[in-house]
Amino acid sequence: MTGKFDHTILIVDDEKQVGKSLGRLMKSIKARYVYMESGQAALDYMKTADRPFSLILSDQRMPQMEGSVFLEKAKEISPDTIRFLITGYADVDAVTDAVNKGSIHRYIGKPWDNKVLADTVRAGLEQYEMIMENHKLFALAKEQNTKLYTLNKELKKSAAVHQKAIIQKDRQIEELNARLERGFENRDYINEIEALLKKKNMIAKEKMDSLYVAIIAELYEQFQDIATRNGFEMPKTIPGD
Repeated sequence: MTGKFDHTILIVDDEKQVGKSLGRLMKSIKARYVYMESGQAALDYMKTADRPFSLILSDQRMPQMEGSVFLEKAKEISPDTIRFLITGYADVDAVTDAVNKGSIHRYIGKPWDNKVLADTVRAGLEQYEMIMENHKLFALAKEQNTKLYTLNKELKKSAAVHQKAIIQKDRQIEELNARLERGFENRDYINEIEALLKKKNMIAKEKMDSLYVAIIAELYEQFQDIATRNGFEMPKTIPGD
């Protein structure tokens, strides 16, 4: 039992002296307690309590409502509360039935040993702490899972937006390349160069013809090199010779 839990134990017994005796024992293990004289009073109190009890100690032999019946109803109100039934050996059938229904976690035989009962209650409180910790871990895991799910959706949405932008850029690049290729195909660079040189009076026609021959020879050598690397043979005679 750890100090971070503020435990309160519900004691239900129609005999006040027994209830007080159990209350003193709870104080000895530093646990608060609430005492009720009947199962119905205890159920009514549980329905309006600010928080659930950590553990219930209930006597079996009580008028109007037996302890096993009370604990079965208490389970519906507070399913996580640890439930102990105090009973004599004559009530074995009631105990067996309560165990089978899951109404009780343990039964305490009369007469009990105070030290053994105190240790048993401590163990019950530790069990309650484990249940509460598991609930917290489950809630935390659920919260983290929700956050991860939301983040994953946002990342997918962001990735989709970026992918769309990339596709658009790729299309723009393809269009620019196509426009450049069309531009190169439609332009006659030889005539453009010739016209520019003539306009500027930079070269005579005879020299222009020699320049054509040199350019064709250079292109032939380049094409021949490309053809050789790719397993083809170029004609031996250069066009124009």
